[in-house]
Amino acid sequence: MKHLTIHIPENKFSLVLNLLQDLNYVEIDTPKDTWIISEEQKALVNDEFRKIDADPGYLLDWDDVKSQLNID
Repeated sequence: MKHLTIHIPENKFSLVLNLLQDLNYVEIDTPKDTWIISEEQKALVNDEFRKIDADPGYLLDWDDVKSQLNID
């Protein structure tokens, strides 16, 4: 079997991945140290960053949380 590495623009990645998955003779390897993060997940994280930027008090202090959870 031959191996191929391709570089795809972020906004086309899902489309190309779906097309390749439809080919029954293509095997897609994802390196164990590589994570595929959906655009929806990225948007959720970016939304949290915006909330933190707008109100730094949005974050909880770990020591306060830890004491409420009774963790030593």
